[in-house]
Amino acid sequence: MLAASPPTSEKIAGLGRRPNRGFEGGSPKNVAHAKKEEKPMLDRTAIEKETQDTRKQLAAMEKEVKQLRDWMASNERALAGMNETLRRITEDGITKARADLAVREGDLQRMRGIIAHNEKILTRISDIARKRKDIATLEQEQERLIVLLERHRTELRQLEHEYEEMIRPASAPAALVPCEVVLPNNYRIPLDPGKGSYMIGWYDAAAGTAPDIDLHPVGGSAQGVSRQHAVIRLIDGQWVITDLGSTNGTFLNDMRMSPNSSTVIQDRTRIRLGNVIIFFRYITQTTRL
Repeated sequence: MLAASPPTSEKIAGLGRRPNRGFEGGSPKNVAHAKKEEKPMLDRTAIEKETQDTRKQLAAMEKEVKQLRDWMASNERALAGMNETLRRITEDGITKARADLAVREGDLQRMRGIIAHNEKILTRISDIARKRKDIATLEQEQERLIVLLERHRTELRQLEHEYEEMIRPASAPAALVPCEVVLPNNYRIPLDPGKGSYMIGWYDAAAGTAPDIDLHPVGGSAQGVSRQHAVIRLIDGQWVITDLGSTNGTFLNDMRMSPNSSTVIQDRTRIRLGNVIIFFRYITQTTRL
């Protein structure tokens, strides 16, 4: 008995084959490369859509291939019962079907290659996005570490400066040398070794507190000077300045002191409290600032 007529070229095309799918004439890598040149780099949405469309085409093609194989198997089984004329017609149809099957299987292989290649691209896009996020996080951490490093460097310089002041031999006992503090208005305050301690700040009428060295007349309250900013004491024959945890800091020759730290004052020291600058000097050794 004659099986169903072998598919003609028109019938084969009618099974759903798309002659202009764009798979022929190149490997999956070449096809993907051509598409890559037409779209922006790392266009994830476009690649995902292409992969999804290719999967649909692959599923349709696999169905067509199965139908073609079933047709060939059915007719091959029926050949024994056919007369010679029908057998030749059927064998010719099977031969054409095998040729078309080879083409379709080649298309299947190319589509699977495109899908596998696109999946690798999507994986690499995810890797790049994750790496960029990691780098952004590390850059933020780097900025924080740079700030922290600079703070520690400043503190180290201050400690080294204080250490050098501690071990520096004095040419003469400071207590035996008349010393004075010079304010910005050139007002001079002699330091009395008998008194031995001078609070620096500004007069607060509301609180009723008056420092020994009042910087209010030179704009201390408006220039970042704390009410009790620092104190100068005579310790072991040397005048020592101590920052009292001031808000805007105490600077000796532009080197900031650590809060509540003490440093020996040398002749011609430039002292900045907030934004007010005063000078410490030995009267008998300094003729001008």
